[in-house]
Amino acid sequence: MTHDRRRRSRRAWAAVVAAVLAVTGAAVGAAPASAVPATIPLTITNDSGRGPIYLYVLGERDGVAGWADAGGTFHSWPGGVGPVPVPAPDASIAGPGPGQSVTIRLPKLSGRVYYSYGQKMSFQIVLDGKLVQPAVQNDSDPNRDILFNWTEYTLNDDGLWINSTQVDHWSAPYQVGVQRADGHVLSTGMLKPDGYQAFYTALESAGWGGLIQRAPDGSVLRALNPSHGIDVGRISSAAIDSYVTDVWNSYRTRDMVITPFSHEPGTQFRGRVDGDWFRFRNGSGQEVAAFTKPDASSVYGCHQDLQAPNDHVVGPIARTLCAALIRTTALTNPNQPDASSAGFYQDPRTDVYAKLAHQQMANGRAYAFAFDDVGAHESLVHDGDPQAAFIRLDPFTGTATPIGDGGTTQEPNEPDPGTGLPTGTGTIRVDGTLCLDVPWADPRDGNQVQLATCSGNAAQQWTRGSDGTVRALGKCLDVAGSGTADGTVVWIYTCNGTGAQQWVYDDGTKALRNPQSGKCLDAQGGAPLHDGQKVQLWTCNQTAAQRWTL
Repeated sequence: MTHDRRRRSRRAWAAVVAAVLAVTGAAVGAAPASAVPATIPLTITNDSGRGPIYLYVLGERDGVAGWADAGGTFHSWPGGVGPVPVPAPDASIAGPGPGQSVTIRLPKLSGRVYYSYGQKMSFQIVLDGKLVQPAVQNDSDPNRDILFNWTEYTLNDDGLWINSTQVDHWSAPYQVGVQRADGHVLSTGMLKPDGYQAFYTALESAGWGGLIQRAPDGSVLRALNPSHGIDVGRISSAAIDSYVTDVWNSYRTRDMVITPFSHEPGTQFRGRVDGDWFRFRNGSGQEVAAFTKPDASSVYGCHQDLQAPNDHVVGPIARTLCAALIRTTALTNPNQPDASSAGFYQDPRTDVYAKLAHQQMANGRAYAFAFDDVGAHESLVHDGDPQAAFIRLDPFTGTATPIGDGGTTQEPNEPDPGTGLPTGTGTIRVDGTLCLDVPWADPRDGNQVQLATCSGNAAQQWTRGSDGTVRALGKCLDVAGSGTADGTVVWIYTCNGTGAQQWVYDDGTKALRNPQSGKCLDAQGGAPLHDGQKVQLWTCNQTAAQRWTL
């Protein structure tokens, strides 16, 4: 039934949020953040030139499915429904007219914000309050000929996660954003100029035009993700079969090494193919996961043969393997995930849909498949103390206006525009006093950096490179797990070219900022500063704990 696909999508989204929490450690050792309120303002701006717009806030709270009204009040779906779907209550909220904005209250839920153009959507409930989501790959779905899209979000006590998703289809363009306590807005999802139509044109040129769905009048509605396209016969089920065969044959005589957690570099799994099975072993040589040779639907959907449970072993291996197959890097790089996106989608048998989705994003980030977050290439923004959220419905042609101050997140390994890091070697002092120090001059990966009395030794000599890195003892100053939450540990780690190791310096405020997170290098606990005080990421606040002299 159609609600099964919804459950898979929500499990994948829940896994992403859980992974971020695990990586950041929920601000271990940090000062307590402000409590996230029960609702935050969500402003929807209509730059599409179309209307009317209808909004829907749908999701789950404490295991109960329901919807929220414009004031943020949650309503559960009615019970007493059997196996035959019945129409759901009208949960629509009037959206903004062309060139206008509306602000509603976004409640603590894990769910979606839908928006449709021109007419309301059709939702149904089944089995005592389970929601039947749109499944427009089926021509009989009542929403098949409606232009609509959605964003996924989770708002809870740990903050807001909100994304721009293309996991199910590419359709009406939009951006999402979150405003932090310092007023800065993180946003993602904006397309390049004329990127919406450029995607469809390139898709057809590549022979994947069968994924495109049109309205009865011939206008384009969307392009299905290839996992859906294969399921309904819109593209060949053999689209990636030969690549998978080559991968399986390649790893009969060599190991694939998967290191799924950047914050746990010692956790590795080695895989080798035996017959049709890719078998993975832990560090003790024990088999912990095995995957049969997947069909194309399993690869593009990252499910079925590549099912990823929300655990600490099988799921992370499956996620990483699926990402390597979709990005077609599994043959060229036995060490997964890739540290750089430079080699993604280079094989002619690649996922053209995902390739084009990333190409048409202004910042290169997209959620083109379920586990595009492997390596942090997804179009997601998060903040632990969100002040407001934003959705901007962008124009279908021309150039979009960025949300807020244009604080768009960058694709990993891309420089933060308009900023820099003065090059040189020497000490880095906090508030002109204590020095940034590698404890015990120990260069092991994961050694959290601290403040210490300046001594002039090698543990306090930092080289600021033209590549944006800050290095000592041959290692890079690194944000643990590419975290973005307040309180994320900053340590030294083997240099790998990721956004977690990029730093820019503001000569005015004396802040050292990590562009990927938008947050500043900070002494845990703030003033008074003292010997042995650890450092972390924290929202930029211009206090003494964030004033660094190079």
